[in-house]
Amino acid sequence: MIRGAIDRLDGEGAVGWLYGADFSTPPLVRAFLHHDLIGESLANVHRPDLENVGFGDGHCGFEIRFERPIDPSYLSFVTVKPQDFDLLLPVPTGGAGYLDLINAVLSGFAGAGRNRSVLGGLWTDRTDAPQLLAGRVAVGACAADLQPALQELLLNGVVVMHNALAPTGVTSKDIANIRTVTSRGAFDEADGKLKPALTAIAGLLFREPVVRLLRAAFDDHPVIYLLDSLSGDASFAQLSSISDLPSPAECMAIYVGHPHAPVRIDMLRGSHELPEFGATGRSRWTPGGADDLAQFANEAGLSIESFELDALDVAIVGPGLVHRVVASSEAPALRAVASPRRVTPTRFLSGDTSWVESGHVSGARIRI
Repeated sequence: MIRGAIDRLDGEGAVGWLYGADFSTPPLVRAFLHHDLIGESLANVHRPDLENVGFGDGHCGFEIRFERPIDPSYLSFVTVKPQDFDLLLPVPTGGAGYLDLINAVLSGFAGAGRNRSVLGGLWTDRTDAPQLLAGRVAVGACAADLQPALQELLLNGVVVMHNALAPTGVTSKDIANIRTVTSRGAFDEADGKLKPALTAIAGLLFREPVVRLLRAAFDDHPVIYLLDSLSGDASFAQLSSISDLPSPAECMAIYVGHPHAPVRIDMLRGSHELPEFGATGRSRWTPGGADDLAQFANEAGLSIESFELDALDVAIVGPGLVHRVVASSEAPALRAVASPRRVTPTRFLSGDTSWVESGHVSGARIRI
């Protein structure tokens, strides 16, 4: 029988013991952070307390010094096990590990949602999201007719809503309004020109199918806080690397095509299901972790899947999906990034930034 435990675990290392009566040589104990080896040590330190209770001569203690300091928010994900044995040593149950994780997340993202999971994402960071969706439909918290589209969002990380902008689609007047709002000097112009353009764009984007889907996913009214026009061959990225978000797992991008030419979106298939933490230990929701995710996805050889949008289509991309937009300068794509109303981007809380806001009869809003 093999026995052991971890007596202390902090950002510098782990201290514990491992004893087996049949060990002929001191066993090697290794520490991992999400399958990445961060330290190891032989269990050969003399522990008089263990010798006194009959664990051999007491030379079964170990002290592992981590190769790099580990942030307290990641200690809950550190595992310690002996080499060649499928055995995880128990971690001290002081009850602070989870609170350390929560506090670290909230200190970095003060506006993060707290009502569903650590980062607040309903559809992204839960493995039971399909079951949760089915339960919400069963109790009437989500309309049954939205279930197929939401299931597609869960499965693929994106859902394309064909003919969502019918019958007119994106018109030349819409294009003019988009140019007004996304131009570099938009806020240098009189508010009398910018506000009507925003109101018109709200009428374009907040069609009933789009708003109902966003409201069901967010469990709140959507608020668009970023509008931009994309052309060229952009690099692969995910939404949390586009802007400084207070709750980066609670955002979605709305993409709209152009009447002059189709807009193509390339996505790395399955990238939204990759682990939250990479080999470096950084969360995919942080800017550095988002870069790690894009690099890992590229090295892993994930297949690229493409689809095109015309002037009647709307694509909704969830957080975590690594993707890019390919569009010509003559026919750029409109991107609108939305979050639930309960989340406020930090730049709107600082007081240093002015903004223009437009509401919609559906309860959705645009603030840029």
